[in-house]
Amino acid sequence: MSPGSPFAQHLHTNYAPSADEINDIRSLVDERQKVVDTLDIEIAVLVQRRDEHAKFVKEHSDLLSPIRRVPNDILSLIFLTCIPRSASSTSTRLSGDHPALIISHVCQRWRHLSLNTPLLWTVIDIRTPWHPNPDQYGRRDVEEQWGRPMKAFLAMTQLWISRSADCALTVAFSGGLTFQEGVNLVAEPVLAARRLMRSLVNTLCDTSYRWKSVYLSVEFSDDETVTAFSQIPCDKLPLLETVHVNTLGPLPFFLGERLDLITRTALVKAPRLRRLGFGSFRSSLLALPIKWADLTELSLGPLVSQDEEYLPLSILAMCINVTRCSINYQFPLQPHGVPITLADATPNRGLCHLSKLRTLELRGFEPPPLFAANLDFPSLRELIVLWYSPEVVSESLDGGTIELIRKFGHGLTDVVLDWASLNVPRLSDILQHLPNVVNLRLGQGNPYQMLLAGHHPPVIFDSALEKLMPRSESDHDSGMCCCPKLEKFRCKLEETVEVSEDALSRLIMARRNRLNADVALLQSFVVVFPSHRPDELIRGRLEEMGVDLEGMDLITVYKKPKGRHQLDFTAGTLPDFDVDSETANHEDYISTVGPVMQTLGDLTL
Repeated sequence: MSPGSPFAQHLHTNYAPSADEINDIRSLVDERQKVVDTLDIEIAVLVQRRDEHAKFVKEHSDLLSPIRRVPNDILSLIFLTCIPRSASSTSTRLSGDHPALIISHVCQRWRHLSLNTPLLWTVIDIRTPWHPNPDQYGRRDVEEQWGRPMKAFLAMTQLWISRSADCALTVAFSGGLTFQEGVNLVAEPVLAARRLMRSLVNTLCDTSYRWKSVYLSVEFSDDETVTAFSQIPCDKLPLLETVHVNTLGPLPFFLGERLDLITRTALVKAPRLRRLGFGSFRSSLLALPIKWADLTELSLGPLVSQDEEYLPLSILAMCINVTRCSINYQFPLQPHGVPITLADATPNRGLCHLSKLRTLELRGFEPPPLFAANLDFPSLRELIVLWYSPEVVSESLDGGTIELIRKFGHGLTDVVLDWASLNVPRLSDILQHLPNVVNLRLGQGNPYQMLLAGHHPPVIFDSALEKLMPRSESDHDSGMCCCPKLEKFRCKLEETVEVSEDALSRLIMARRNRLNADVALLQSFVVVFPSHRPDELIRGRLEEMGVDLEGMDLITVYKKPKGRHQLDFTAGTLPDFDVDSETANHEDYISTVGPVMQTLGDLTL
């Protein structure tokens, strides 16, 4: 209804006005349209006034933002925390998504501050793309797939170098040039690729006097552009403290001399070298001009060839000041694939005594028990055992893992074990020899072991974990349990390993009892399940049982149908590792010690 209209009773009907009424209606419409136009003008004025006031409020409210009051030095430190330390993270790679670039494009102040924070630009991490076969792709395709990204790497490398001022650099380079057999090596696309690769490598090498840490994963092929890394004089490496060298791709026999170029490089003779790591290597490291006694951290990968005897303990025995060590232990094979025993492979070795070693990581195949008899590490506090057997683990308690724990377990506070080297009797025995362990992690560091899934039934470890539960008052050994000082427990389960949620719930309940003064209170519990999320979560069970979870980090990860995972955690912060639900090798269960490019900068856990 429209008040004041003589046609109000005809609105919303099928009434057809007469010719005279049509003129009257038009007059009414024109009159009211003038009112609408006047109101629109008034509204536009009001909207403009409102926008001006809103703009005033916003601009002045921005002045009250707490981030504006953060001093530049504090803000710079915040920026630096955005740069990942681990080379396993894609965030360190030079790209348009690099945290330093993103920070520099937020606002004028942040850009000015980031460009004047040289430490923000001191990590140069380059992963060169694979070069397509020029005989199979057109020149435009080669330029698109390889040339353009490489030119971008070169431009960003020059930008990082200039913005890092005179600060010490961490350089990570992975790649090289590999051409298929039969490719015309003097063709223009190949020559252009070599020129571009040489420009990138030479740009990096020109800053060698600023290198503090270097991580090289180099392809060895018929190309010599990457050999510039091995031609740097020793006096051009005054700051170098960390060197990790790895070789990518096949290593045919005729490349042995070229491989020696990188292993005999002046990098390993740098006067301040303290941290040294080799990935896969071909020749004996004992012949290298390395001051082993100066090293504080050492990482040894597997030997590619069995032409020479690989004696990692012989090398380790010379590193009298080493505090952290990672060894990928491989035994030479006799004819017909029969492993050589420790006594055969290491005659007259003697005791390996390292008084300062605190962290030891062992990978590869599990050695026999006599392996531990050759070691004397009085200061060892952290043991990481990620070795495996291609067969089902024997239930006998005479393996290398058992002997290591029995010898050093009393002094250990941090232990990482691979399910592949365990079964119920072994784990039960190990837990009994860890009276001072605070942080226990059980995972799977060897993808090879996953091949056993489906061939053997999963091993159920519920009874072994009961060793961690304090006994009830009615038991004869009331209050006694293994690992009484345990505060952090983390495990990643695979198809070959089974631990019931009921057993895990009972473990948490038993270790969260504040009335038991002889047993440490469990502070952090993380478990990754290979199965889908159940109807009832561990947290729900614990809450129903009245378990006190206040201040505890409780994280459970379940597999989603498409291979992703679901996280469930109680109040509290995430633990000091990233729960990466996409990767098969959970970051927490691969040590930051090595063997190759596990960390950038200082190698700290």
